[in-house]
Amino acid sequence: MSPSFRLLGLALSGRPRSAALALGLAALCVAVLAPAASAGGYPRLGLYGGINGNGFPYILGGNRLGPLDPAMCDSVARYDEVILDASPISEYRRDVALALRQRHPGVSLLGYVNAEYIWPAEDQDSLVHYPTRFHHLIRNLGGYLYDQSGTEYVQANVNIAKRDAQGRYVVAESLAALFDDAIAKTGVWDGIFLDGYCEDIRWTENATAHIDYVRAGYGSLDAFAIGWRAGVDTLATRLRARSGSTYVLVGNCGQGTMYTPMNGWMRENFPYQNGGDWEQNMFRDPGGYFVDEQRFRAPRHDYLFSAADPPLFPYNANNARKVRYGLASAALAGGFGVFGYGAREVGTYNYSTWWYDEYAVNLATGQSSGNLADTGWLGLPLGGASQMIWLGPGPDAPQNPGFENDVTTDWQFTPNIPGTIAWDTTTAALGRASARINVPSPGVADWQVNLVCLGRIPVTAGNACAATFWAKGSAARPLGVSAFISGPNSVAYQTVDLTTTWKHYQVVLSPSQSGNAGVSFSFAAAAGDVWVDDVHFEVGATNLWRRDFQNGIVLVNPSLLPLTVPLEKTFHHLAGIVAPTVNDGSSVNAVTLGAEDALFLISNDNVPPRPVTDLTPVPH
Repeated sequence: MSPSFRLLGLALSGRPRSAALALGLAALCVAVLAPAASAGGYPRLGLYGGINGNGFPYILGGNRLGPLDPAMCDSVARYDEVILDASPISEYRRDVALALRQRHPGVSLLGYVNAEYIWPAEDQDSLVHYPTRFHHLIRNLGGYLYDQSGTEYVQANVNIAKRDAQGRYVVAESLAALFDDAIAKTGVWDGIFLDGYCEDIRWTENATAHIDYVRAGYGSLDAFAIGWRAGVDTLATRLRARSGSTYVLVGNCGQGTMYTPMNGWMRENFPYQNGGDWEQNMFRDPGGYFVDEQRFRAPRHDYLFSAADPPLFPYNANNARKVRYGLASAALAGGFGVFGYGAREVGTYNYSTWWYDEYAVNLATGQSSGNLADTGWLGLPLGGASQMIWLGPGPDAPQNPGFENDVTTDWQFTPNIPGTIAWDTTTAALGRASARINVPSPGVADWQVNLVCLGRIPVTAGNACAATFWAKGSAARPLGVSAFISGPNSVAYQTVDLTTTWKHYQVVLSPSQSGNAGVSFSFAAAAGDVWVDDVHFEVGATNLWRRDFQNGIVLVNPSLLPLTVPLEKTFHHLAGIVAPTVNDGSSVNAVTLGAEDALFLISNDNVPPRPVTDLTPVPH
């Protein structure tokens, strides 16, 4: 049977703790993110699109002088933000952008460039053709990056780290000037999308590919990496200065931290970028989606990009699930959900025309739609994302989770600097007591005052486990949470930000080692009191994310188990075409979400009643 939970409002404070647990345990919606500003409705649809040098698939005839394909323009104009190659649109076919704007006046268009790679383009129109200008610029600057074998470095052949005799990053500065002149100044684009814009490229080296850092102007690979990062920063800051304060600049490559000049970043292969999982892709610091949504320059343009698997069958059940999962995750904050072909090239799969149930809904009928007028159907958010938390049915490490009688049974308190622990019956999240830890002065490291659970459960490296607990502080402050196997070193660690009121937390941890693990809390990051209560440590995660909108809700289940979610009122499934077994149009008071899946539901108030067929005249 799938686990379920009770919604906030079914208070358990009046029940004995054991009775509360027997009823399936409590769940709580905890608001953690402020609503993001948006000019339009949600979900926000992004297209990581492409156009070939000959204009395909937007231009007919096999050359960049052919007529526009109106059907293609109709299809793509339905998106909120579209990324397309800067060339040939910037130089020769600005009518493509104009056609999209005529169909969708609110569309945002970003010109795609690869900031770290250019092929040997040689168009006859060499003073206008953007790729040729790029190639000639790097050639004339002596700005190519080489492998130690003597060939151009295949992963990134543009040496952004190149300096002149005065120490200026000449390639980075020149690229900023080129991008501004060839793209920003044309007036065609709302911004620039810089792909292959890595803050460090040492990770691209392998057994057969080694950067020739000496030829690049550096004495060591580490020195080159410092120069590379400085060049990347120079490109961003110079391009921002040239293009103006309102022009949109977005980057892509791993985790980007250029928060001041850039408006956002893309996370590719969501939710597995850099070998991570949903929790890491959303919360990693730096680079997590939720983190980036708070730090990048406003207005933020962050992306979650999920690739079709397999792209040959874009509408199969797995791809429909990936669309729901990525798009709903993006809707938890202010970014764009993107789905398409992982290689991004349009010659093999014309992914720009793929369309899914959740993209547009006619609220008058509840039916999925292919019309631009029905996009943004959720409306604006009513608040931030919230996490629903409950406990799973598996083994639990703490044998004294609630400190009901003492704070010593099954717990070890270790103050490496002054600190105390007390049994406190004046405040509790559940039951009658909690543990209060006091730190008079902060330490050098948070683990210097530690509370360790002596109970253990078996965990497996790379598989999620979760610490679920209530906590509050005498002031807002961080709390460290660790999974550990033996000794003082943790195998997984995260921090949470406490407030001065009791809140329910579930910290999902991915251990780096297998073994019998326990949970510990670290308090020495700040002075003051911290109270903890109802602590649990289990394998797996049992939480679900939700956000409410004017016309419906999104639910996201990042766990590896199906979860059953009771709802506080009646909602309606979409009446879909791509995934009719999921989006079946039914009315529901509870739904079951599959593992790593999501749902979009319509609020009851937004679906009109069925037509009345049994009217009987009544005398006046």
